[in-house]
Amino acid sequence: MSSEDALSRIEALVKNHEERIRLLEQHLSERRQAKGEEKTAAVSVSKTPSVRQFVVDKGPNDDVQKTLVIGYHLEKHAEYKSFNVKDIEKGFVDAREKVPGNVADKILKNVWKGHIMQVPEEKDGLKAYALTNTGTKLVETGFK
Repeated sequence: MSSEDALSRIEALVKNHEERIRLLEQHLSERRQAKGEEKTAAVSVSKTPSVRQFVVDKGPNDDVQKTLVIGYHLEKHAEYKSFNVKDIEKGFVDAREKVPGNVADKILKNVWKGHIMQVPEEKDGLKAYALTNTGTKLVETGFK
C-alpha cells in the first residue's frame, strides 16, 4: 500500500468517526429534550461554593469572624436550620483552617455582639445556634 493510499484511508476513517460522534451528540441532545432537560443543563446548575472557598472569598480577619462566616455558609448554602459547636468545628476542618482551641467561646463572642443567637431546640444533644439578621448582613457586606 502506498503512502497516498494509507493517507486516504486514514482520512476516510477520521470522517467516519466524526460523523459517528455527530450522530451520538444529536442522539444525546434529543434524549435530553425528550426528558425536558436543557442542552445547557451543566450551565444552569447553580454552584454552591465550598466552605473553604466561601471563607476565602469573605476574608474574615479572625476566628470569631471565621466562625460567623462558617455559620452563614451552613445556613445559606448547606441549608442547616441551626448549627452547633460540632458543625462549626467541622466547618473549620472543611475550610482547611486551624480549629480554634475553644469554638464555643468564638460562638459566644458572636452571641455577645448580636451576630448569632441561641435557639430553643438542641441539635444532637448540644446547644444550637442561628445567625441573626445583623450577623447575616455583616457577612453579606464583607464585614463593613
